[in-house]
Amino acid sequence: MNVKSLCLGSLCLKDFSGYEIKKLFESAFNHFYSASYGSIYPSLSKLLDEGLVTVSIQPGDKHPDKKIFSVTSEGREQFIKELAATPPVEQMRSGFLMLMFFAHLLDTPRLIEILDQIEQQYAEEIDYLDSIKDCEENTPGMRFTVEFGLDSYQHALNFVRQHRGQLIEKHQQGAVK
Repeated sequence: MNVKSLCLGSLCLKDFSGYEIKKLFESAFNHFYSASYGSIYPSLSKLLDEGLVTVSIQPGDKHPDKKIFSVTSEGREQFIKELAATPPVEQMRSGFLMLMFFAHLLDTPRLIEILDQIEQQYAEEIDYLDSIKDCEENTPGMRFTVEFGLDSYQHALNFVRQHRGQLIEKHQQGAVK
């Protein structure tokens, strides 16, 4: 799925502004998909042009007017068809693993800094996902993705903690300067 499809799917949950969709990407989708405003707003415009969403203006008293997007019945139907036809392909992209692949080119203090940073990031993700796993609004599928993320981050954190000493030791023995 792409950003456009995920925006459409988000609007199947409820009506959102573009800002609220971005916040959904930053919270609920964060552990498995990311998108910027630069991809969300053009996607919403395309969905609007295609008649798959509508927009209404919510007047603001102390803030600018807000565009609220809603899915049309055609949009909901299209998203469900795409959802049903999407194969469950897993593709991992990790800046951390890319750094580790080339870790031999780093000095040891930088390697240790990277390992500390990823441990902190994993711990923060675990805390965040743990805080939302029991939300009443979560559907069974939402709960599944949150628990999957929790398990994945916990496993990754455990792996880094278990193997960092050996990595650092071997790195110090043969690091390229």
